[in-house]
Amino acid sequence: MLAKNTNLLFALINLMAVAVVFTGWWPVPGSYFLLEPALFCSMAMLCLLILSVSEVRVDRRSLFAYGAFTAWVVLSDALSGEFLPALARDVHWLILPLLVVLYARLFAGSEDMLKVLQVVVALSLIIICYRLIDGADAVVNWVKLPIFGNIRRLAMTVGLMSVFLYRDAGYRQSEQWLFVLARIIGLSLLFWSGSRGAILSWLLAFLTFIWLTGQWSALRGWLLEVIVAVALALWFDVGNPSMGFLNAFFRSGIGASGIDGMSSGRLSLWLKTLDALHKPGVALLGAGGNGFVRLRLMFDQIFHPHNIGLQVLADWGAGGFLLLLWLVRQGMPERSAWKASKDSMTGLGAALMVFLLLTGLLDGGLYHLQYLFFAAIAFALTAKPVAVAANDDEGIAQQIAVSRLGIAGLLFAAMFLHWVVRDYRAVWPVTPHLHQPYVVPHRG
Repeated sequence: MLAKNTNLLFALINLMAVAVVFTGWWPVPGSYFLLEPALFCSMAMLCLLILSVSEVRVDRRSLFAYGAFTAWVVLSDALSGEFLPALARDVHWLILPLLVVLYARLFAGSEDMLKVLQVVVALSLIIICYRLIDGADAVVNWVKLPIFGNIRRLAMTVGLMSVFLYRDAGYRQSEQWLFVLARIIGLSLLFWSGSRGAILSWLLAFLTFIWLTGQWSALRGWLLEVIVAVALALWFDVGNPSMGFLNAFFRSGIGASGIDGMSSGRLSLWLKTLDALHKPGVALLGAGGNGFVRLRLMFDQIFHPHNIGLQVLADWGAGGFLLLLWLVRQGMPERSAWKASKDSMTGLGAALMVFLLLTGLLDGGLYHLQYLFFAAIAFALTAKPVAVAANDDEGIAQQIAVSRLGIAGLLFAAMFLHWVVRDYRAVWPVTPHLHQPYVVPHRG
């Protein structure tokens, strides 16, 4: 049951949600791609605030699936040779089901929580564009641009945020215009980036949203936004022949490494990862969190395999891969539910899933914690109903109430762990067999 008279707590929840979204893309000092302690702690604090106004109730099968997955992850990390850093990384995944359950209850009770997220995403797109234009004169390499560290990270962020703004539940005229402006800005940056994987992911997510919601009447206006965005992308010239809507499609690399999305370089990276998985024990158990790094596959700024399937296999092996699929299946609605949502909430969640899955298969869309947060939101939008009525004794009996005090203790422990190993791979005393050059990937 949701607690009563909690206006102040809900305000704090919304403020913390704003902090999570902004921290996801803002270059926070000390935020390294391998752990991102500031963002994780923001998400953990968000969970703690929601716990103060909501119960955590799950069915037995889902709880068992989560327990089995967690046990396997901890086992893989324990055998990795770097237990604490590996576990700190994997906690990024272990916190997601909690976020799904908590936000599913909030979304079921009120649409205000979703509106807050949409507004802060819209404002983020505007601020991102302003910061890029304002700092354009100081940029040396637009492929490794400020804020995101790489043009493809920018593309995935603005593409995902643009998809998130298509849902309109009868918002005020001013809010609708804000979303229109933000979508145009987001799409213009997406097209200008030339990231083929992100553009393809946006297109399929966009079509998924229209198909599931049936909002064909709004298609003309959305296509007009796309035309304006393409025009802006063509107009934004930074004086670099490898940048821009047309030129970037033929960009051959992202620097000395030559790793380009959907190119032979990407295939080579995948093949090297598959070859490393043939090692004894790795195929079944993986190499623990950040297994790609631990398998000595990292080079330059490439610290994950740019494919979610290979990432899971490198971290947790085939056993973890199967358990993750089982856990995901527990959170998916039945087929009949995909078109059952009249307010397009399910359609939005499905569109976000499509975008994240495709960018996860082609890039790092499901590696960075920023995108994992939106994955949790997507599942919360499409999750099986978890909020039962006060008089629904049968529904309550089928669910297990998880101790909020126990969850809070685990969250505090996870936050402490993140700050203990926050300089992992920079000053952490790694095991001798991991000798390799390393530069800490940093946003800024």
